[in-house]
Amino acid sequence: MNIPHTHPARYQPQAHPGVKIETGYTQKEEYAKLHEAGKIAAEVRNYIVGKVKPGVSVLDLCREADDMLRKKGALPSFPINISINDDAAHYTSPSNGTLIIPDSGVVKIDVGAHIEGYISDTAESVDLDGSYKNLIEATRDATETAIKLIKPGTLTGNIGGVIEQVINKYDVKPIRELSGHLVERFVVHAGKTVPCVGDFRGDLVELGETYAIETFASTGQGSIHADLNKITIFRASPLRVRARSKAARKVLNAAINDFGGMPFAERWLENVGLSRGESLRGLRDLKAIGGIIEYHVLKANDPLDIVSQHEHTMIIKDNGAEVTTR
Repeated sequence: MNIPHTHPARYQPQAHPGVKIETGYTQKEEYAKLHEAGKIAAEVRNYIVGKVKPGVSVLDLCREADDMLRKKGALPSFPINISINDDAAHYTSPSNGTLIIPDSGVVKIDVGAHIEGYISDTAESVDLDGSYKNLIEATRDATETAIKLIKPGTLTGNIGGVIEQVINKYDVKPIRELSGHLVERFVVHAGKTVPCVGDFRGDLVELGETYAIETFASTGQGSIHADLNKITIFRASPLRVRARSKAARKVLNAAINDFGGMPFAERWLENVGLSRGESLRGLRDLKAIGGIIEYHVLKANDPLDIVSQHEHTMIIKDNGAEVTTR
């Protein structure tokens, strides 16, 4: 999952203050949870990738992913993103979604899992009719090249420069506004970023950190924007707010206590006893008082552009990256 690339001096998120976090784990136990979350996310990613076919319901795929994660013993760290063609990121189906997989183009499958807040984040792209092998190989190659480079002491901006070079050699463009990111407990985007282009302001990679290296490429000019009319993912604001309506209180309680203060889908509110009407009223009321953060669907600036994505999560060890999402 991604957000537009923002310099960390202006973006330092923390776990939601209302989330109760159990402490006292050893580093070995923490790494074991990260690896288990990565294994489960990879299994769900691979399963859903195999189900992506023209005519298949996106809502059905999203619900299958939700159920599979839970059955395997994890929880989603964000709703599965199934973003098609010029949608670069952040589309997940609402509870009444009617979108189906088209006959041609590229589908991005972005899956997140967590075990007690220890997060994995992984993505793969599907070429529906064989027309975009070059585009997809660009992001796969860029991600794998970056994995080989990242280690303690490297600068993320330099890694971004290599990602940019790799993608450019395939005659497609990296998307400059999107990036990989540091992952912390209960925080999918923890401030430091690994851009898809060179950046002299890059962050220092440190021993023991967890990163999701996430690369995006476009057949067009490599630029995206937020679609202000398309919002399917939400997160509880860290601000202390007083929810006045019953629906708003129910949504806020679920966002913090059921979803761990991490991104969630409107359809998940069905599972905690809210009707669609209640969910929409609660989200609307929370937005009015600053109690909810919205994730707009991110789209290529040109609707004819096609976007691909690849991503893995890794722990930074002495000798480099230990990938959890193979």
